[in-house]
Amino acid sequence: MTGDKGARSLEAEWREILAVHARTACEIDRELHQYGLGASDFEVLDVLAGGDAEDGCSFRVQELADRVHLSQSALSRLVARLEKEGLVDRGICSEDRRGVRVAITGTGRERYEKARPGHLAVLERMLPKG
Repeated sequence: MTGDKGARSLEAEWREILAVHARTACEIDRELHQYGLGASDFEVLDVLAGGDAEDGCSFRVQELADRVHLSQSALSRLVARLEKEGLVDRGICSEDRRGVRVAITGTGRERYEKARPGHLAVLERMLPKG
């Protein structure tokens, strides 16, 4: 019986984690909408903006896929859309001509910097203080 009670407790805790994630993701999407971004857009820009701005900070698509929570195909579509909007640039990897590198543009960095305070405010408001 103790094992069953422990399992129910773990399941309840897991459901609460999922609920916090869902509520937070919805709030982030609402906040970022005014900047023309969604949560995944912001996540990609956040990774790209987090690198060394002086060298233009670029990542291979595979490196980005390892850091964001998207499939490779979903990430490729998102990067194509961000490129069309002028927020990122794509290019061939100099070290491996089969690979593609992605870098944030000046426009992308500006949009990211404008959206970041609201994103952080949502996180502060929605996530449990631990």
